Amino acid sequence: MEEKELRAMEWYRPKSLEELTKLLGEDGVLIHSGGTAIKEDKVKSATKVVDLSGLPLRYVKKEGDTWHIGATATFRDVIDILGKEECFNPLVKALKCTATTPLRNRITVGGSVFLSPLWSNFMGPLLALDAKLNVVGKLNGTYSYEEFLSNKAKFQGCAVTEVSFQADGSTCFFFDRFARTANDYSALTVTLGFSMKGDVVDEAKIIVTGCKKVYERLNAVEAGLKGKSLKAIDPDRLFDDVKLEFADKPAGSGPYLAEVSKVLLCRGLNALGSAR
Repeated sequence: MEEKELRAMEWYRPKSLEELTKLLGEDGVLIHSGGTAIKEDKVKSATKVVDLSGLPLRYVKKEGDTWHIGATATFRDVIDILGKEECFNPLVKALKCTATTPLRNRITVGGSVFLSPLWSNFMGPLLALDAKLNVVGKLNGTYSYEEFLSNKAKFQGCAVTEVSFQADGSTCFFFDRFARTANDYSALTVTLGFSMKGDVVDEAKIIVTGCKKVYERLNAVEAGLKGKSLKAIDPDRLFDDVKLEFADKPAGSGPYLAEVSKVLLCRGLNALGSAR
């Protein structure tokens, strides 16, 4: 049996964002926080491990009308703290059906957002919430999550330090996903967010994830909803012309998943209309 050569790696535990920024500028850096997404190929190529546990980034707090979530906050932290005040927030719903309880106690927000895999449950909710990311490293500043997803290569050599979004009681949300089992990766998710003025839609956000384009925002449908009462809309007709493409997955063929996405979209619109 061939023995694998073990290579020594240096561990760094920065105490400030300035230290972290400097380390991110070096070669062979592997970021460690929850540690649940570290793959063997990353370990093989790394010469330095940067542990974020010494940074004061484990928080979920509301300041004014804005929620701030630090990079080392776990999914469980978000569920417990954000969920206590906004139990219907789509991010809370998404994280509750992500992974298993032991993993939710371990997985951190910063690393998960930076990776944003295709099966991610929180991608749709963060887009619907117009989330912002604070990043350090090669780039330093605040960027929209949508910009981050549209050009992830631009952010290589960076680390996410905070996720923030507005707390808006006038917006109603719906989130659902499709997967083979409760703990399986999501084949797709749908998120609807409607800002209302009385019974009329003032602004709509409708996002489907897991498709060939990673995610799609249904801009034409959103525009058609503006100024209308949800109770007066026929969901089947509204989504009839929506054409989403999915790759074949273990949960079903591409055409089948496209039909499932429409079912969930109609279900969401019905649910939000009934709630008004």
